[in-house]
Amino acid sequence: MTAGAYDWTDDMLKIKSMQKKFRDSFNGTALNAARWEVIATGSGMAMTVADGTLTVSIGTVLDDEIIIATRASFTVPVRVMVALNLSQRIAGQSVWLELVSVDPATNEPDGRGIAAWRLDGTSATLANYEVASEGAPRLVSASGSTIPTTASTGWSVLEIEPTNDECWFRGRLIDNTAARSNSYVRHQQIPDPTAAYRLRIRVRNRQFLNGISAVANNGSGLVRITRASHGFVTNDVVTLADVAGVPGANGSFTITVIDTNSFDLVGSAFTGAYVNTGWATVSRNLAPASSTDVKVQFVTIADYAELTTEITAGRGQSVAGQGLGVNVLSSVAPSVTAVGGQARNTSGAVPVLAATGLSANPTSVTTGRGVDLMATLIGALVNKPFSIPEADWQYAAASGGISSTTDVPIKAAAAAGVRNYVTSIDVRNAHASVATEVVIKDGATVIWRQLLPAAMPAPVEITFPTPLKGTAATAMNVACITTGAQIYLNAQGYAAP
Repeated sequence: MTAGAYDWTDDMLKIKSMQKKFRDSFNGTALNAARWEVIATGSGMAMTVADGTLTVSIGTVLDDEIIIATRASFTVPVRVMVALNLSQRIAGQSVWLELVSVDPATNEPDGRGIAAWRLDGTSATLANYEVASEGAPRLVSASGSTIPTTASTGWSVLEIEPTNDECWFRGRLIDNTAARSNSYVRHQQIPDPTAAYRLRIRVRNRQFLNGISAVANNGSGLVRITRASHGFVTNDVVTLADVAGVPGANGSFTITVIDTNSFDLVGSAFTGAYVNTGWATVSRNLAPASSTDVKVQFVTIADYAELTTEITAGRGQSVAGQGLGVNVLSSVAPSVTAVGGQARNTSGAVPVLAATGLSANPTSVTTGRGVDLMATLIGALVNKPFSIPEADWQYAAASGGISSTTDVPIKAAAAAGVRNYVTSIDVRNAHASVATEVVIKDGATVIWRQLLPAAMPAPVEITFPTPLKGTAATAMNVACITTGAQIYLNAQGYAAP
């Protein structure tokens, strides 16, 4: 085909995939065959649909498995939301919510790329997240990650969101206006962004443990496995897979427990050197002691353009790394942290107003703090020299004037890091015969001096093009040099860093 021409095998996929949507709320009495393919059903398991809920009863047969998958496929970036709960969390069972890549010719899962939540173990508030790329084993979070509870009294909404450069896993409670309560991200071994994916829900009667920290020779030639809090007992039968560097550790073995964190594989032979890739798993050949009901309330899937994903799929919230523009940190006294540029109404290192609350007028400005623009009611910008109005100050002459040489404060010391500035004064010596010098002092240091004659008929007004600048946290004073004069001085200025 000619350069720039329409390529239906590539361009059509993009057009079809953009904003593709899938939703199943499980209304009716059976799984919708137009939406779902049933891939496997364990002999001791049952699957029903009623009252807006898909229920999988897992039974107690070891390695029984139910697998269903969406018939539709989706491309990255995509977001999956699944609401579910479990009647119990019990050792010996695993539930996966997984995006799995498909063969482009058959649309059947090929397992080369995966992003998944895995629920197993006994805690209702822990889960693992998994990724796989290019057919490599799954990279699993090292230990259980916190999620909203999967207890039967509510619904936990779990999300999977792979993009071309990262893969997010999130959790929140159903019908809750709060931000997502848990977010986790993977950048390594994430699924191929050019592949197509189907959502697969898989339930299996076996529990898998990750986080094998060491595989070593026990001193007698057997393989010794170190896995924190493994929970096994001597004579349990376990299966290990994807142990890199020590081929004799893969397979099924009866074990001898050494302590709570290590066990030996009976009949194994240690060779090689362990490479901790994060792929290795160990599972116990033990079915759950009783059946569990896994209930799914809804499944939602949508392809997104990358920008749409960034905005709507979770970035505009307070979780680290997900703020869009700003992160809102407080709903009582609004507080905004800058991502770029200058923010206002907060505390910290960024430039801000000193007042708290959006409706309060600031009463002072401290080090490193900025100001808002001012405008009239019709939006015309008001340009005020030097300072915001709230930072202005003024001093009125004392009744009877100044007749001694004692320093008179015209502006008290400001807060730490804040200086006093004088922008203008008017001054008059009203004494009939005594002239005097008048000084303005930054604390005890003279920064302005003038000679005033006696019997001045009117005050002299002086505006300082460059304001007189004081030292931070220091009072601004005025004084006469000659006793007996009668000096009236009014001053205006502002406080600022």
